[in-house]
Amino acid sequence: MSDPVVKIPTIKLTPVPGGVNVVQYGTLTIGSVETLEAGSAATVSNSGTIEKAVLDFGIPAGFDGKDGAAATVAIGTVTTGEPGTTASVTNVGTDTAAVLNITIPRGDKGIDGTGAGDVVAAADNTFTATNAFEGMLKTTCDMQFVSLIVNDSLILNHNSENIQKIEIVDASVVISFKDTDMPTGCNKIFLISIHKIGSGFFMIDDMPIIGGITGFTTIIDGPLPEIGPNEVLKIAMEVDADLKRVFVYVLGKAAF
Repeated sequence: MSDPVVKIPTIKLTPVPGGVNVVQYGTLTIGSVETLEAGSAATVSNSGTIEKAVLDFGIPAGFDGKDGAAATVAIGTVTTGEPGTTASVTNVGTDTAAVLNITIPRGDKGIDGTGAGDVVAAADNTFTATNAFEGMLKTTCDMQFVSLIVNDSLILNHNSENIQKIEIVDASVVISFKDTDMPTGCNKIFLISIHKIGSGFFMIDDMPIIGGITGFTTIIDGPLPEIGPNEVLKIAMEVDADLKRVFVYVLGKAAF
């Protein structure tokens, strides 16, 4: 690209015969452009001639500006709006120090369920005072499966059913508790119904295994009563994992 050339009138006048002055035109060209120190004066100088001017410019640099303050954004209030309303965000601060107040509508109420609201809990659940239930609370203590043993020994552990039935015909039956991994800090209670049909008899093992350790059997207000044919004896067995002991309680006897 060639340098810009501008024709300008000069002060040079050339006389010609007849008394007429001829005005001669020259050229103007931009020469160098130099950046000067900030605060100095701007300069323009002609490094050419009057007819062929070459202008050299000196332009001072500008001063450095001050750094601006960093903008901030903070969360103000968070409000729950009514269902169906529009969520909103409002700046209650400034453009450089924003404080946002937020409104979030809550959801609509869901459709009611079709269940009865009953809760069925497993035997090993733990309920605290903060648990709340609506409807009927059912645990395995309300209705339980009954294990039935006929003319055979009954060997229990901490996972056995709480309610047990024994039918004695013509053999001897031993009731024992044998458990190698019953955890400490727990008790287990069994309700046992012993129905004698024939001539057999029963006994309770006096050396139970509780958590892998041999314990003892204690009959409360013992000994156990005899039962005859067509009689039913109701007993309760409480297994104490910490004491390593089985307590036997006689609940009563009935004839059929």
